[in-house]
Amino acid sequence: MSAEIVTMLGVGGTLLASGGTFALFLLRLIGRLEDNFGRLQDRFDRLEEKVDELARDHQALAREFSEFRGEVRARLVDLPVGSAAR
Repeated sequence: MSAEIVTMLGVGGTLLASGGTFALFLLRLIGRLEDNFGRLQDRFDRLEEKVDELARDHQALAREFSEFRGEVRARLVDLPVGSAAR
């Protein structure tokens, strides 16, 4: 074999090896990104559940406050005009 052929085979082998190494690096990087996105999605889902729970609590408290306000108004109307509420 001539020196040119040996050089071309060496360069080709080096290119194949570096390309394979780069491909493995990209595959590992993509795998890590998918894991991170999965964890992020889980955290987002938990946060969404908490926000929904807070919204339900807010609605329940708003209903109770509205009922309380109605009761207070009804009691204030029942007081005699000249009485001092203490």
